[in-house]
Amino acid sequence: MATGPAFRQLADDLRARIAAGELPPGSQLPSMTQLREKHSVSSTVVRDALNELRRDGLIIGRQGKGVFVADDVSGADRRPDDTQARLDRLEEAVRTLTERVDELAAGRE
Repeated sequence: MATGPAFRQLADDLRARIAAGELPPGSQLPSMTQLREKHSVSSTVVRDALNELRRDGLIIGRQGKGVFVADDVSGADRRPDDTQARLDRLEEAVRTLTERVDELAAGRE
């Protein structure tokens, strides 16, 4: 049985379908209504799942057309590395900001 928040379970299901080629690049995802009914979840759960996949670069929304699998989904199986890379960039940005704040504080003393 799947565990974790409902939106993550749905996102993981869609991610697996994309990775398996069941939802190939360029294909349209089922509508929010279809996803909601098929998975017996709320609109919020569907929205949060799609937002997670969008952040991971797996899907793109087209105004008035729907949501589609991104043309380049090669990152689908590299999510942990992508997350680590983002964390590394964030850590470096915080370090840079901390150094700058320290310099500014030293200049006031």
